[in-house]
Amino acid sequence: MDTGEPRHIGPYEVLGRLGVGGQGTVYLGQSEAGRVAIKVIHAQGAADPRARRRFADEVSIASRVPRAYTAMIIDAAIDRDQPYIVSEYVEGPSLQRLVDNHGPLSGPALERLATYTATALAAIHGVGVVHRDLKPANVIIGPDGPRVVDFGVARALEATAVITTPVGTPGYLAPEQVGGADAEVGFPADVHAWAATMYFAATGRMPFAGSNVAVIINRVLNETPDVAVISEPLRSLIADCLAKDPARRPTTMELLGRLVGHQAENAQATVPRTRILSSVIGTLKETTTLGSGPAADIVIHGEGIAPAHATVRKVSAGYRLHDHSSGLGTFIDGSPVLYATLRPGDRFTIGTAVLRLTEAGELERVRLSRVMPPARWWLLLLLVAAVALMAIVAVTG
Repeated sequence: MDTGEPRHIGPYEVLGRLGVGGQGTVYLGQSEAGRVAIKVIHAQGAADPRARRRFADEVSIASRVPRAYTAMIIDAAIDRDQPYIVSEYVEGPSLQRLVDNHGPLSGPALERLATYTATALAAIHGVGVVHRDLKPANVIIGPDGPRVVDFGVARALEATAVITTPVGTPGYLAPEQVGGADAEVGFPADVHAWAATMYFAATGRMPFAGSNVAVIINRVLNETPDVAVISEPLRSLIADCLAKDPARRPTTMELLGRLVGHQAENAQATVPRTRILSSVIGTLKETTTLGSGPAADIVIHGEGIAPAHATVRKVSAGYRLHDHSSGLGTFIDGSPVLYATLRPGDRFTIGTAVLRLTEAGELERVRLSRVMPPARWWLLLLLVAAVALMAIVAVTG
């Protein structure tokens, strides 16, 4: 670690730096209970009462969002000379890093990412919060699914507050965020940012790119991205969400409803005629390398499987899977993962091979007599839960 970095922040040991943003620096820390993320406000911001208020707002706002969709706040020290926030450390790459290193997503992986992030956005809006900086770098692909993080520029949407400050990352801002001081920024701006983020996930490119901020802002205001390279149903949905006029964009619940409705239709249209065949291919040791090469402890043949594709290590909670930036990648429930905790009964996919962990610590290779999409009834539950959450907020707020 850089000798200029702090060794401790409050009671937390600093293990390294995770990143630097406009508001502060984020460190990886160690607590008695495990690893944490520590966000420390920049020195110049610590002396600014407005920056301190924003920092305190971030604690309040992040604490209101259900923890399934973000990183849970564990501790905060707002009154210190240099304030900090301690949150749950979500192990995994950002969507930005995942796409930069492995390329764009497609098919079920992209659809699941879209649904999970839209559900997170519905939960965030359900507690009256506008994120205002949703982008690939703020979506963490954790072991249990995507999390939306960094509420440093988020604001609670109160009836007495009109938000006009153009804060965020230019390439993912909505036209009303960059088009003038009189524009009100609300939930539609986050819907626009969601679409821009999904565009990046599907293409590996920003929808509004440019050599400088002025060029980017001009494109946000005046140009329409080419969505032809994106497959339906996301193509038309992303196009609608990128509408210049906020009033023409779908609401968060309409967005989620269209995603869930399409996937439910696909599930109903598919006749379930599969037969599952499985065979044991090896037993996991303390540390086991999976891959197609001769050095692998368990050799697995198939398309997209690297010679040393992944490592599985025995831990107290089960087995810890680590993908080695390989081939077609490693997936759980259709979502790409670099790290994941496996327990008996769990299935995961490396390349084109579907594997299952047994109670005895064996790996079975699962083969289907006919490839079928998984049942999507649980997506309807997500929609029902989001509607219920917003209803509760409306009643109690």
